[in-house]
Amino acid sequence: MIAHVAEAGEGRGRVLVQLGCSGELSSTAIAAAVHVARAFGSEIEVLFVEDRQLLDLASYGFMREISHSGRVQRALTASAMATELGHLATSLERQMRRVVEGAGIVFRSAVLSDEPVRATAAACAEAGPWNVVTLATPLKGNEAGLIERLFSEVSEFTGLVVAGGAQRSFAAPRALTGPVVALIEDLEHVQPMMRTAERLAEAGELPIHLILAAESQEAVDWLEDQSRLALGGELPAVLATAVIAHFDSFRAADEIGRHRAGFVLARWGGRLAPVDGDLGPLARLIDAPVLLTR
Repeated sequence: MIAHVAEAGEGRGRVLVQLGCSGELSSTAIAAAVHVARAFGSEIEVLFVEDRQLLDLASYGFMREISHSGRVQRALTASAMATELGHLATSLERQMRRVVEGAGIVFRSAVLSDEPVRATAAACAEAGPWNVVTLATPLKGNEAGLIERLFSEVSEFTGLVVAGGAQRSFAAPRALTGPVVALIEDLEHVQPMMRTAERLAEAGELPIHLILAAESQEAVDWLEDQSRLALGGELPAVLATAVIAHFDSFRAADEIGRHRAGFVLARWGGRLAPVDGDLGPLARLIDAPVLLTR
């Protein structure tokens, strides 16, 4: 499926940036959201999710808040938690507004009190179906379960942007540099991936690199021949091949790293991002944001 997002004013989707209660922001993820919005002429909506489970836990009288040093404790109440989350939402919204409006992109914001996946589903359904969701917190290697829930339970989005790498704190995001690298693992995704890569490349005047991956040299050769036929005269300057076993995410991340990517396209459930596997290689080895498609 091509990762499409609705244009500004179209009323059928947008780039949705999900903020969580941790307060963490990845400047790489934010830069990616801005880049996608520019590529598709879209709006950005920032969604702060007040995790309902945290508020429910805070309602129990035995809950305590403990400082990082472990030396300070205080009673934790639902009202105090709600107040702190409100302050956090305001602070993060202010940071995001400064960045997004500074890039000349239409900005909206919303706060939902719910479980994070349900909140994302509700927000996408409200403006769907052409949303691209961005997780604003740095990706962790153990979050495959969360991402699988998003893909299986949220129907009104076409792609999910995640960012790991070394970028762990928020700063004014810089423009993305380096090629748009698309990891293609089957023939049906060649043309859709190429169209998405072209939109992302045009937004930053970036080159396009295609990596064709399969489990054997014979399969790689077949995929390359068929891809050349499918693309015709649309071949990028760099078309690479790689023999990568299924679910060998370390090998996939290493191959992408060789291209010094500025933006990565890959399929959820494929070699780079296996449904039941470790996302550690993606999170640790790839500094560029990754747009995962269905």
